[in-house]
Amino acid sequence: MRKKYLAFLLAGCMTAGVPSMAWAAEQTTEAAAEETSGGEAAPSEETAAVQTALGTDVYSFQAEYAGNLIQLPVKYEDFTVLGWTLSKNDSPDTMVPPGSYTMVTFNNGEASVYADMMNFGINEAAVSDCLVAGIKFDMSWGDIDLTANPVKLPGGISMGVSNVDDIKAAYGEPCDTYDSDLYTKMTYQKDTYERVELYVYKETNTLLQADIRNFKEPEGFDKGSVSTEVPEIVTNYQTPAALGSDFMDPEVEFMGNLYRLPAPVSAFLDNGWEMKDVAEDAFVEGVGLEFIDMMKDNQTVSFSVYNLTENATSVENCFVTELDFGSYDPEVLALKLSENITLGADKSELIAKAGERGYLYEDEDNYLTIYPDKDSKLEHSVQFWFNEEESTTKVASITVHHEMDEE
Repeated sequence: MRKKYLAFLLAGCMTAGVPSMAWAAEQTTEAAAEETSGGEAAPSEETAAVQTALGTDVYSFQAEYAGNLIQLPVKYEDFTVLGWTLSKNDSPDTMVPPGSYTMVTFNNGEASVYADMMNFGINEAAVSDCLVAGIKFDMSWGDIDLTANPVKLPGGISMGVSNVDDIKAAYGEPCDTYDSDLYTKMTYQKDTYERVELYVYKETNTLLQADIRNFKEPEGFDKGSVSTEVPEIVTNYQTPAALGSDFMDPEVEFMGNLYRLPAPVSAFLDNGWEMKDVAEDAFVEGVGLEFIDMMKDNQTVSFSVYNLTENATSVENCFVTELDFGSYDPEVLALKLSENITLGADKSELIAKAGERGYLYEDEDNYLTIYPDKDSKLEHSVQFWFNEEESTTKVASITVHHEMDEE
């Protein structure tokens, strides 16, 4: 018998959301104040996988397969309780970054499914600690016996049986309808990442695909804890003894102190900077981004700081990848690149240096951007701005950007 494949997919971005530093460490285990989409609190110890009946609300994000009910998102262990086993080609120990997912395959007798395991936590997590947050049933091909293994949705909707009129009677008019030669797609959307797409195929006039997405973090979800250890990438950082020999080098001088970008926030703190309005136990989730203000010598500067590790860490262990300085800033904020390049540098000389060293550059709208090659433009670049009201040849501001090179 040909295996039946159901695609359990998280259609969308690899990253589910923007990380936030606002939480204190102990808040990661507290229940959220919001209600679930159906207006009822999510079970604290049980999940919908062990409940027994479908509801009627399309936004309950439920489905029933072969008599077993699933409500998204569902825990790995609760999904396997329903008889699904992870394919031998996949490992439950595969690590998934925070806010990301990975696709695996599950088998259940003659049936196989593709599942995207979502990590809602602040640290990297194994597949077995992730949740299935989207589900797509595709019964439009193969020899699929929907009487032996029925797929049901809330409101009495059944795949292989229900049609467009049945769906509208159960859920009302869809938010969007797409009509093609092959099928009619009906979309019911509550939010950007909370929606149900139903495909009624014209040949059979029945529902043969259902794509259910609920990327909402479960109420009371334990996002994990923040390690108190200083990451190795931070302890390995060394303050440079001098500027480099090439203005594209990552060594810079900022407010009289030397840094090698990317530089940890702790290096700035060691040089007298102070973080403003940042809680003592504030953190940034694994591979996350946050925006902070720091102050030194009466000057407040906004920084974008990145957690370059897979697990949540305190703000001082995050990295600054970009610095800038312009003629409009107080002189105390002076920025100097290697080769002592600073404000007032000559445009033609910069272009000549770039050409001699094989660098690429873009000269457009009073901005001169120089980078090593086309593959590293986003990771390493220096941008010079020229104030046409004063001089089109002398640098009026500098922005330098360096990320960590992959080993």
